[in-house]
Amino acid sequence: MAGRIRRDDIDTLRERASIVEVVGDHTSLKRAGPRMKGLCPFHSERTPSFTVDPSSNLYYCFGCGAGGDIFRFLMEVEGLEFTEAVEQLARRTGYELKYEEMSAGEKAALGQRTKLVAVTTAALAFFRARLYSEDGTVARDYLKSRGFTKEDAEHFQVGYAPNEWEALARHLVEERRFPRRDVIEAGLAVDNDKGGLRDRFRGRLIFPVFDLSGDVIGFGGRVLPGLDYGDFEPPKYYNSPETPLYKKTKVLYGIHEARPDIVRAESVLICEGYTDVMALHQGGFGNAVATCGTAVGPDHLRIVGRYAKDVVLAFDADEAGFKAASRAWEAAREVEAETGRDGGGSDAGARFDLKVLVLPRGTDPADFVRTEGVEKLREAVAGATPVVPFLLRKQVEDADLTSEGGRTAALREALELLRLETDPELRRQYVRTEVADRIGVSVEFVEKTAARMGIELDTHAGADMGSFRARRVGARGAIASVTPQRATWERTVLRLAMQQPDLLPEEWSELTEDDFSHPKARAVYAALQAAGGPGVDPRAVLDAAEDDDVRAVVLAVSMEEGLEGDERRTARDLVRRLVAERLEAERTALEERLQVLHHEVDREEWLALNTALVEVLRRHRELTALDD
Repeated sequence: MAGRIRRDDIDTLRERASIVEVVGDHTSLKRAGPRMKGLCPFHSERTPSFTVDPSSNLYYCFGCGAGGDIFRFLMEVEGLEFTEAVEQLARRTGYELKYEEMSAGEKAALGQRTKLVAVTTAALAFFRARLYSEDGTVARDYLKSRGFTKEDAEHFQVGYAPNEWEALARHLVEERRFPRRDVIEAGLAVDNDKGGLRDRFRGRLIFPVFDLSGDVIGFGGRVLPGLDYGDFEPPKYYNSPETPLYKKTKVLYGIHEARPDIVRAESVLICEGYTDVMALHQGGFGNAVATCGTAVGPDHLRIVGRYAKDVVLAFDADEAGFKAASRAWEAAREVEAETGRDGGGSDAGARFDLKVLVLPRGTDPADFVRTEGVEKLREAVAGATPVVPFLLRKQVEDADLTSEGGRTAALREALELLRLETDPELRRQYVRTEVADRIGVSVEFVEKTAARMGIELDTHAGADMGSFRARRVGARGAIASVTPQRATWERTVLRLAMQQPDLLPEEWSELTEDDFSHPKARAVYAALQAAGGPGVDPRAVLDAAEDDDVRAVVLAVSMEEGLEGDERRTARDLVRRLVAERLEAERTALEERLQVLHHEVDREEWLALNTALVEVLRRHRELTALDD
């Protein structure tokens, strides 16, 4: 099917869709002059280097070099083929695509993701309709018992899977005519032992899981009190299996609904259950999301880290919640280490401010909201405990502090945990408040024990990233045979030609490809001229570029910020300098040739070269004498 969408539809969609809205689903953007900037969704970084140009619908990351148009962004960020990216954008914007004449076989070759999303979307419609049917009364009653209204159910598009073996599969295959293999691949049914299909979800309240773009990619189902499940005792919660759409370590329930609130609040609450998220949203915490039956992992934090670094773990107050907090901290350290390896420097803004919502034992967030009220929850969230003190306190609570041996064991366990804290000031603080005071030993004893264990308490344990950062900068710089100053001049001239062509002096018309020393600069200049010259749409220059490397430079040059000072003077001086340097090179070549000629023997050539030399010297004097 790839390539069979009509070209004019692709071009129209590229023009009409907003890249700011699409990128905004994956990272928080803020206005920076005529463009938008944010943290790159393709690599970990501490300070924003990802730039979006709304006028051209292009993006570029000055950190990792990712860049392109709105379709390229969807392909890269969501792993789509080109056709799938076009179709997803069309669904998002409500644009009706038209296809060229296709055979039945070509129509069957639609992108896998597009086919599976169509199946899951139809399944969601089925579940939602059954919630309001007669047999959905048991599910509606359960929602009411948990304090949820019809509006809450509609907001999260909650549904009901009837207590039947084949209801959904029969609907999808026989009524909606979806291929049986697609229903299975979407994780909605399995083969039964009679050659038919058996529904994966039966007799459950259904929670659809959406990705950041709003496509339903999977489901979670909860058993309902009062239903007869026969001799089989089903698990309380049951989630979609791993599918091409649904990877449980990479999805968060409620992220599509919560993203705007996360951006506004600059914080996120991560829960363990679907109803926790619903209750928190109901109570005004629209920045709540949940993992889907798995611990908080690095991919979860990479997702929320694009929008906020303040993370509150709103887990159940039990042993499992403690272990989940420990794993979440481990995941946070992993993501932070990646940011460091990327060379982001020591900017503390990249560090997750990970906290734990401490609730009464045996209580989950939904219970707490229902029994204690929203204001009490707000107080609890505001007083959430940083993750390291939380873990240290739990260790001490579980330790035997009545004997010297017990205290020593508790101290060693606390120090092993404290070894992982990379902030030296926090380590020093926790030594006193969370270790020495709580275990009942002196700070000096803690320090001596730490020294014997080889644990540094007063120095930063992180790696030195300076050299790597320097290497990265060097890797993006000029080729060794061209001086950095010369490369900078040429890049600035090209930036001005693409972004502010009205500032170029008339001498621009004298420039040629050979006036650019850096091969990439020559290639960009050639693409610019082939596309129509200064002021042309950057997308036309991208189309004229000879390869991906040149296109990457075109994107970077078209989005770089200007220098401080008089840009018009800069444009004039640099363009004239490039022309003057070429004239100087021509003068040298002419003089060298004249030195080997005899004015009588090679008279005609000698006269022609002298005439050329006079013209070069005249033009050179004009350039150097010009002023404002």
